[in-house]
Amino acid sequence: MAQAGRRIIAARLRMRVVGALFGLALSGAVQAHGGLSIDSDLCKLRLGPFNMHFTGYQPEINGNREFCEDIPKVGHTIVVMDVIEPELREMPIEVRIIRDTGDESRLDAITVLHLPPKTYLSGSVPFEYSFTSPGKFVGLVTAGVEGQYVSRFPFSVGIPPNRYGHYLLFLGVAVLALGLYRHSGTKRRRLMAGQA
Repeated sequence: MAQAGRRIIAARLRMRVVGALFGLALSGAVQAHGGLSIDSDLCKLRLGPFNMHFTGYQPEINGNREFCEDIPKVGHTIVVMDVIEPELREMPIEVRIIRDTGDESRLDAITVLHLPPKTYLSGSVPFEYSFTSPGKFVGLVTAGVEGQYVSRFPFSVGIPPNRYGHYLLFLGVAVLALGLYRHSGTKRRRLMAGQA
């Protein structure tokens, strides 16, 4: 009877470990994009205590399909950021797109698009840019008289997403779960052989 109880406890423990590892794998597969997030099917740009709705389009390439984070292809791109909180309409907002070189000490040299600080009373901050080659970029949005609210979000242009990392993560979890299962079975056989 005690062996049956131990087997049930071991099986439950294995299931919990596998569940926890699977949950960890799923959470690890999510990629952070700095100030951008998807919340209730809306792309939000966090700017200090404020939020902006972020929408991107490539009409000549994808028609009316919107994107939120990475830009799918090289080409003409339209981005519209809409203020959510009314207080942000009264603040100057600056937008800068830079090449992601890892060194931002010479900001002007790596800037590909710059909208100087301006108050957008309509609450809409639109801009257009034609990306000519694939690569990694960083969006910098600042607001406030002194630029005290900052959002920094990395993104890529024309680079297909790497799905292999996700597959390797799931494979690693499966191998670990199988190893735990086999290890507990070996331990159970030894325990049963020792009692015989």
